[in-house]
Amino acid sequence: MKKLFLLALISLFVLGACGKKAEEPAANDAKPEAAADAKAGDAAGEEAKADDAKADEADPFAGMDKKKYDEAVKGMTNEERNAFELKALKHSDPQIRRLPMVNMTYNLEKGSKSEKADALLYILQNETDPEVLTTALRSNMNNLTVSNDFYEAYKKHAASDNADIRMAAMYGIINSNNHSVEGIEDEGIKFLDDKDGRISSSACKELLSNKYTSAMPKIEEIMKTSTDEVMLETCAKGLMDLWYYAPFFKEFDAKAYQLTLDYLKKTPRTKNLPGWSIISTLTKAPKDEWKELAKEFNAKDLVATLSEIVKDDVAGKLSREYSIKAIAVHGTKADLEALDKAVTDENVKKEIAKAMETAK
Repeated sequence: MKKLFLLALISLFVLGACGKKAEEPAANDAKPEAAADAKAGDAAGEEAKADDAKADEADPFAGMDKKKYDEAVKGMTNEERNAFELKALKHSDPQIRRLPMVNMTYNLEKGSKSEKADALLYILQNETDPEVLTTALRSNMNNLTVSNDFYEAYKKHAASDNADIRMAAMYGIINSNNHSVEGIEDEGIKFLDDKDGRISSSACKELLSNKYTSAMPKIEEIMKTSTDEVMLETCAKGLMDLWYYAPFFKEFDAKAYQLTLDYLKKTPRTKNLPGWSIISTLTKAPKDEWKELAKEFNAKDLVATLSEIVKDDVAGKLSREYSIKAIAVHGTKADLEALDKAVTDENVKKEIAKAMETAK
């Protein structure tokens, strides 16, 4: 019995020892899991830090349009706005580069060496996106005196195959702010021969309005020989700026006046010749001081010319109506009465009756 009892105790001891050894691997197995969890936590922390770093470096222009751009700079100081604008001008996305220049006219100082001037010049010299380049040319049109590099960039784009780019370049080259640039009038006159009628006609007006005087002989020839109604009307708008610049009336150019009168006398008339936009300007009465300047102005001759337009059934409706109103300004009630007798169109007669109420 004693032997059996001792054997039982030994068996229990052995089993207990084995049980402890069996537990140890489980404890050891738990350590790798804890280590894995710790590593996962560290990785998550690093990832979070990386996300924070990315957030700090996020593109502030992402998804931005002009409205959002304007809102973003609204509360900035000049220094902050300048830095923000500079960053946009150097952006890889062409639509972002364009944002600071939309509806913006820069006026850089002559000889400016600022980062902004460099960024703008870089775009003028190297931009390949037509929309961005056109906007850049529009926004820098007062800056051709900053340096010869600006002027050369505009001359380069004046020869572009893209009409919109040529048009934008034209507004910089034909610009009174840039008069001091040597040879710029000759460059401006070249636009009169542009193959795109929009550009050549606009150039005609701009050359006159900006007083590029060396262009007058060629424009005079155009007014005498051209049959292009749009060209003639647009040139006439520039001529009006030189002698009847309503409502300012600060000068009187006798040559421009005579060319305008000759334009109004042109026949055969059409619905667009003469253009009503020219005649409408004459409905604004000039100031007395202008009359002192306008020695060569002949009101009777103008009234007679306008009367012929009213009597011509082929002339445009608006041209005839504005002619009647202009006669009330530059002529007399007697002129309108005589005109009323010369026409049969009842609608025209009604307009004459209205004009008589204000005529002298």
